[in-house]
Amino acid sequence: MKRCIIFGALPVEKLTVQPTPDDLIIAADNGYAVAQSLGVTPDITVGDFDSLGEVPKADNLIKLDVRKNDTDLEHAVTVALDKGCDDFVIYGAVGGKLDHTLGNIAVAERIALAGAKSLFIGGDSSFTVIRNTSFELPARDGGRLSVFSLSEVSRGVEISGLAYEVTDFELSRTVTRGVSNAFIGKPSHISVSDGTLLIVFDT
Repeated sequence: MKRCIIFGALPVEKLTVQPTPDDLIIAADNGYAVAQSLGVTPDITVGDFDSLGEVPKADNLIKLDVRKNDTDLEHAVTVALDKGCDDFVIYGAVGGKLDHTLGNIAVAERIALAGAKSLFIGGDSSFTVIRNTSFELPARDGGRLSVFSLSEVSRGVEISGLAYEVTDFELSRTVTRGVSNAFIGKPSHISVSDGTLLIVFDT
């Protein structure tokens, strides 16, 4: 797999996934300042730079018009997908303005539909979107995890290693049964055989 690490506009206190020389590093708009604050030099910087407030003096700069059809972060994902990336770690894109967080959930779904995987890491909450596949987290002694269906109905949902487990379950888009499950000190596993799931968990 080819991994891409993207920095969005929100502040990041620490890197829970450390970049390696093999990773493609992209900064989206103010993500350039975020990456710099963490000592990370982006391979590509993209944006209209309305959040950053200036066009940075960066190598491999992609300057976008303010009037455009996608967000800076989505454009960064498009660049990475075009370069063959299929594993995304995205910082600075969870929290802040609700509309942007919802937009980033849509971006995560786009990544899943492209057959790639993603992890959006925020200060308090993180999320991923999976389609017809599985997602696992190592054992945790505390914290919460919620599962939502982005499909009208997601079939063959299985949840194990958490306080509430299900097997071969159907989860509808308009129900909240998957909200606020709990880690219990075991590795957790969530899978779906037919559908798209949003998985939100404490960082």
